[in-house]
Amino acid sequence: MIIYLRFFLFSWLLLVQSVQAASPNFILVLADDYGWTSLSSSMDKTKPAAKSDYYQTPHLDSLVSSGMRFSNGYAAAPVCSPTRYSIQFGKTPARLLRTRVMGKNRADHNQTAIPQVLKAIDPAYRAAHLGKWHIAADPSRYGYDVHDGKTANKEGGFVNEHKPQWNGYSEKDPKRVDSITARAIAFMRDSVAKEQPFFLQLSHYAVHSNIVYSESSYAALNGKPKGKLHKDQGYAAMVHDMDLSIGDLLKAYDELGLAENTYIIFTSDNGGMPVLPMQMNLGRPYKAGLNLPLLRGKWDLTEGGIRVPFAMMGPGIMPDSQSDTPIVTYDLLPTLADLAGSTKNLPDALDGGSFKPLLTDPKQKVKRAFDGLIFHFPHYNRVGMNEPHSALRDGDYKFIHFPASQRSLLFNVKNDVGESNDLSLERPALAKQLETKLIAYLSSVNAEQASESGSWDRAGKGGTVKSRFFKRYTKK
Repeated sequence: MIIYLRFFLFSWLLLVQSVQAASPNFILVLADDYGWTSLSSSMDKTKPAAKSDYYQTPHLDSLVSSGMRFSNGYAAAPVCSPTRYSIQFGKTPARLLRTRVMGKNRADHNQTAIPQVLKAIDPAYRAAHLGKWHIAADPSRYGYDVHDGKTANKEGGFVNEHKPQWNGYSEKDPKRVDSITARAIAFMRDSVAKEQPFFLQLSHYAVHSNIVYSESSYAALNGKPKGKLHKDQGYAAMVHDMDLSIGDLLKAYDELGLAENTYIIFTSDNGGMPVLPMQMNLGRPYKAGLNLPLLRGKWDLTEGGIRVPFAMMGPGIMPDSQSDTPIVTYDLLPTLADLAGSTKNLPDALDGGSFKPLLTDPKQKVKRAFDGLIFHFPHYNRVGMNEPHSALRDGDYKFIHFPASQRSLLFNVKNDVGESNDLSLERPALAKQLETKLIAYLSSVNAEQASESGSWDRAGKGGTVKSRFFKRYTKK
């Protein structure tokens, strides 16, 4: 009996050690307000011009070319906090009842997050969150061993005044990029020394306003020709600082020999600023936006507001590969669980699906409980389209619905990435089908209604305000 017990314990220890050794590491780098075309390389190789004509991002370009780029990668929301919830919990902001930063937070914070899922697969996992959190519950509640607490915009130097936000100025540690990255590398080294697998989320405050940069990055751009689209030297310097910090991260990744068992993911919490400085646009068409060829930007469910850089490198991922299958930030939780070895004990009511199959076959589809991507922004916002709206990405089609005015738009975003050709009158049956599908999902999760938003009466005057955005299409 004693011999049998010893044999059992020895076998169990070998099994545990084998599981721990096989458990991969994950590094999630999340930028803030970083646009799809804000790199010096394109996120879609079929659209080589869809990149910055001024910003230089050699280290980000290296990360993208070292693995797979997702040309149809989406943030779950056009603003920051809802997307950050979606990442942690694998659910749409509509289901989570967190669709905006301002106003009442209706989210249930008794949820299971990424670190808890990974630790259930392998208890040896360590987890760290560094930088901007923007969730109304302490990170330790969700299994983060190392973290900065309930940080938001102000910890990154945000001042909600017009001139300080957009005029630009220098600091020694701009947007905290250097200190956050240094602590991230220290956590990586410590985890390797302890021989423990880890999950690290490095959430940059860059490139959210205020525009802050290092003197050296600003000086490096002196005399360099500005682009027709991107021309703000301070903003370009801020992008450059973030790129340099990612270079430091990649250097540590190589020095620690992490390539064989560590995945790095880069994405953004929402699309980039549509123009600089911010404008009280009221939904009017921009003559030209910073996210071209995408339409508009942050605050809107047009492609410029939610299509974001999305790339992943790591073991088994073919360098310089591309998948055109749509993925979204609420896919991250089930994907990491799948890569870690088990999807058996995922939280209930997940909206996300694992995109692990895409990493070896880019043409595969992502299996989700709901077939399609859901976006919900039931608010008036004067710097955006200024009317509540929701959207559904279904295959090649994108449907945007404005419930207050009962108007809709339909686009084939595969062929029309700039959302210039509204197909709703040309394809009324398809528009109605997608409207029914979208409304059915929102009803099934008891999503916040536009009339429940604090902006309904204040900015929307009881729902009577209509976005001027539709002028773009009624002129034709």
